[in-house]
Amino acid sequence: MEDLNGPRNKLETITQSVEILTWLGIDWDGDVILQSEGLHHSHAALETLIQKDLAYHCELSRREIVEVTAAPHHLSEHTIPTRPLNIQKHNQEKIPTTTNWRFVATVGEADVTDTYWPESTQTVNEDFVIWTKENSPAYQLAVVVDDHRQGVTDVIRGNDLYHSAALQSQLYKALGWDEPTWVHLPLILGADKKRLAKRHGDSRIETYKSRGVPQEKIIGLVAKWSGIQEINEPMNLSAFCKNLSLQAMKKENKIFSAEDEQWLLDS
Repeated sequence: MEDLNGPRNKLETITQSVEILTWLGIDWDGDVILQSEGLHHSHAALETLIQKDLAYHCELSRREIVEVTAAPHHLSEHTIPTRPLNIQKHNQEKIPTTTNWRFVATVGEADVTDTYWPESTQTVNEDFVIWTKENSPAYQLAVVVDDHRQGVTDVIRGNDLYHSAALQSQLYKALGWDEPTWVHLPLILGADKKRLAKRHGDSRIETYKSRGVPQEKIIGLVAKWSGIQEINEPMNLSAFCKNLSLQAMKKENKIFSAEDEQWLLDS
């Protein structure tokens, strides 16, 4: 459970997330692991990269810190300071008590192999932040460390994080860890074709659950988006799992329309 920034670090939000998964019939192995309780694992990885001269400290503005702490749903626009000519000397001469750390990235084009998409060439433009002066790992390092220590073999997420695979691949190699299989799926968008968010109203599953919408309708709507069925029809989880196929899922992003919502709410 990623809980390092924003409202996700509230216990109520975490509890609701677990309850929704349980309500939908989705289970998992072992206990729920909170990202915030394993920061020493990320710090150990940072120390490894520093020892390899693959990380250096630098100063960032408050805005830049916020941008690099959260999952990057779009590319950053801020200007990045120049990499030190001698990283080892730079790190030894002056290390502030609280500082940001950047990874020494291989800048240029990088091919990313994804199970769902054809191989894509992503451009790595800069040395990216892996630790902030808030004494917390940035998104790119935190998820790599957590996935590795939990033995995650397949990373499945939205296509707005496709570029992150190119960055995280470099971290896996630098730390000597096996890279997972990447799967980046289409997003659910609002009627304005922008990433579904608060600006589109309260579209949380928790809200529909509280309004009496059955699980089978939620699953049925996702089944339509996934190419399992052509129209909105209730479906149980067993049937969904049996018929789900990446090959059948169209690659364009999906729209959560007013008609979709009305179907959910109709008794």
